[in-house]
Amino acid sequence: MIGKLAFLGGLIVAILVALIFTDSKVLPWVVGGLGVAVGILNVTEEEVKGFLLAAIGLTLALWVIGTGQPFNPPWLTSVVLYVRVFVSHALLVVALIAFFKTAKS
Repeated sequence: MIGKLAFLGGLIVAILVALIFTDSKVLPWVVGGLGVAVGILNVTEEEVKGFLLAAIGLTLALWVIGTGQPFNPPWLTSVVLYVRVFVSHALLVVALIAFFKTAKS
C-alpha cells in the first residue's frame, strides 16, 4: 500500500513541479530522486517484468508526446518532461537491480 501511494505521490509531485515551479533548478533532482526511491522501495521481484514493460511503454509514449508533437501547449510539454523524469529514474533503478540479479545467477 505504501509503494502504491509513493508512486502516485511521485506522479503528483512531478505534475505540480511542472505546473508551478517551472524555473527551479533543484526540483528536477527531487522528482528524479522520488523515482529512484519508488524503484527501490516499490517494485517486488514478482512485479519486475510487468513494471519494466509498462515503464518502457510509458517512457516512449511520453517521449513522443514531448518531442514529436509540435502543437502541444508549453504546460503539457513541461508536465510530460517531469513525469518522464520520474518514471525513467524508477525504470533505471528497477532495470539495474534486475540486471545484477540476472548476472549474479
